[in-house]
Amino acid sequence: MERESRQHPRDPVEPGASYIYDPEVTVAEPPEHVTAIPEWDVSNGYALFLKIEKIYAGILANGLALFSISLAVLMFAQVVLRYGLNSPFVGIEEMALLFGAWIYFPAMAYVTRQGEHIHGGILTLVVKSPKVVQSVRLVMTLLSIIACVVFGYFAIKYAFFEIEKGRLSSYLRWPKGIWSFSLVIGFAGTILALLMQAVNQFVAIKMINPEGAN
Repeated sequence: MERESRQHPRDPVEPGASYIYDPEVTVAEPPEHVTAIPEWDVSNGYALFLKIEKIYAGILANGLALFSISLAVLMFAQVVLRYGLNSPFVGIEEMALLFGAWIYFPAMAYVTRQGEHIHGGILTLVVKSPKVVQSVRLVMTLLSIIACVVFGYFAIKYAFFEIEKGRLSSYLRWPKGIWSFSLVIGFAGTILALLMQAVNQFVAIKMINPEGAN
């Protein structure tokens, strides 16, 4: 059956709820919410946090859209210059790589926030307790934060190394640090998304009673 998929990971706030949505075996679409974001009434303070988290996701999405549109315009301009006017501008290829880097690495943060990154789903098949499942995910989130901090540290070192060495691109002669800092922003954004996710998961754990109902 033809239908539009709106895949979002579902938090196990009820018995049997699965984090992984498989369009081939799942009949109904899951509701549009992300990992551990509550479906129950929350306090004013936590509601403000969720609003900030949503604004952050919007900033990521709009930023990625802007760079994607810019990349598409660059590619169109290069085609016109190369095949229409027979006068290609090599610098556009460098700019395309720049925009590509600023799409690819910050996108890590966006897919992390959306819960659409690669992860295993076998846990929900062997563990029936929503609280245990959410606790394991919280631990994995904290480990992911540590990993991103380590890799982000080396990304910062590399970016500043290129700036200190004064390395420039071949044609535009732009500092190569502009390219490298896309990786720094990607890890920083991912860490922020994971921190927000950790808060949501912690709150979800507190709200799930031993029987699995909120």
